[in-house]
Amino acid sequence: MARKSDSKKIIYDENIMRIAVVLYKKSEVIVEILYHLMMKKRIDSFSAIIVSSNMDNFEQFLKKQKRKTDLMFELDPVNNIYGMFCQETQVDGGFYFMRRLQQHKKIGKDKIFASIVGVESTSYPYKDLLFVILDTYIKLLNSETGDTVLFKTVK
Repeated sequence: MARKSDSKKIIYDENIMRIAVVLYKKSEVIVEILYHLMMKKRIDSFSAIIVSSNMDNFEQFLKKQKRKTDLMFELDPVNNIYGMFCQETQVDGGFYFMRRLQQHKKIGKDKIFASIVGVESTSYPYKDLLFVILDTYIKLLNSETGDTVLFKTVK
């Protein structure tokens, strides 16, 4: 007999639930601020990225590569998973940023996995947006095609 979790629905296991809790706690106010900046026309868009790698010192590597306007935070230090919010960045900009990181000489044989959600409007309630971000990362983890970058735009 199949369990409910055997269907194609996205189910959060314990590790994903832990990431979800940290993402929610650390991102709620950030998204509210970014939405406010968008409504006041101070920024046009932003991208939310969840990125991970087995690379040693991945956090330091990311800090050196990101822009001053990008906000980076730790989601899961054991598994090297980080969140980023990049102001004035559409999904293609986030994609090119991740491709640039993947091609960096310090990466070597390690892989970088990233889900990118470009946000171009404030139409999604912030709570829903956080789950779009998380679900995009889960889809990347469950990808059967071996993708290392998955991206989506929310308008």
